Amino acid sequence: MIERSLTHLTWTDIRDLEKEHGVLLLPVGAIEQHGPHLPVATDTLLVTNVLKRALQLLPQDVAAWRLPALSYGKSNEHEDFPGTISLTGETLLAVIKDIARSVAKAGFRRLAFVNGHGGNSALLEVAARDIRAETGLIVFCIQPAFWMEPPFKISEQEKKYGIHAGELETSLVLALQPGIVKMEKAVKHHISPPMNLFGSVSVAWLTPDWSETGVFGDATNANPDKGIALLDAACKRLADVIIEMSKFEVENV
Repeated sequence: MIERSLTHLTWTDIRDLEKEHGVLLLPVGAIEQHGPHLPVATDTLLVTNVLKRALQLLPQDVAAWRLPALSYGKSNEHEDFPGTISLTGETLLAVIKDIARSVAKAGFRRLAFVNGHGGNSALLEVAARDIRAETGLIVFCIQPAFWMEPPFKISEQEKKYGIHAGELETSLVLALQPGIVKMEKAVKHHISPPMNLFGSVSVAWLTPDWSETGVFGDATNANPDKGIALLDAACKRLADVIIEMSKFEVENV
């Protein structure tokens, strides 16, 4: 099997990699509360594992390598909960730009962010545009949570508002590391906000505005079989996206 971790290679290995179509992938997670039942490393754990498994599905002729996960994200919506460790937007943006400059200096043409935390989404889009303008890199933002449709039925309420430590995230962690999940402490908490938290018209929110447990969704309905089905679907979809990125070119009209 091809070694897909860039940090397991030597500098001469990296010098000689196929960079014309090669893609470097940076998983960006978070250390933040995930209710009374999931660990604070949930986002980083999930994005790292999904990426590793997706890379294993690639054909050998696709050039793609993962960078170590950036474990800290912009998580100030969760800062009232102990264990949340958040970077400011300015700090995270600066770190990502520094990483991108090193990627460009090494001769790569493509960099992709694989995002594991919703609070990072807007900032990664800003970073991608700035990096494209400043370095010439072709930069992609991959937001698996936006297209990871569960291959099983969930309630409409869970689909819309099960956004944090609910049925899906809890099922994924149960599939990957069941020993770190405290299902006896899992709770159900669905909200009905008068205005959208996301979308074309939204309101800024902090977790304590809507949840005293930190949970948005029904964690009690999670199980590892659902997590395995989600993993299989997400990893296959991500592998297909990586193949598309390796072929992508701008027109330079």
